[in-house]
Amino acid sequence: MKKWLLFASVLCLVFVIAACGSNNNGNSEAASSTPADVVIKASSWEFDQPEYHIKKGQTLELELIDGVHGVQVAKTDLKLTNNKAKTVTLDAGEYEINCNIPCGGGHSKMSAKLIVE
Repeated sequence: MKKWLLFASVLCLVFVIAACGSNNNGNSEAASSTPADVVIKASSWEFDQPEYHIKKGQTLELELIDGVHGVQVAKTDLKLTNNKAKTVTLDAGEYEINCNIPCGGGHSKMSAKLIVE
């Protein structure tokens, strides 16, 4: 009985390690093969630009330079995850973007502007 329990534990550990090493994070979707029109680069507690300009209908993508981050466009349902491009369907205007994944001490200061033209 103890041997079977040990075997089952080791087998579960192997599955967990294999899942953690996967590059697709459990998603069957591949990263977009077409380059995005605008790329937001996120690193420790900052985006690479204070504001991003995009036209309605263009694609927006999040690229992680350092750490784990996500983007939420305030007062909308537009969210970005790493290497997943999304088409912007927002009306023209100025929007605030924030990191929506707690990423450490500077997380609360991690914001920028998205200007849809």
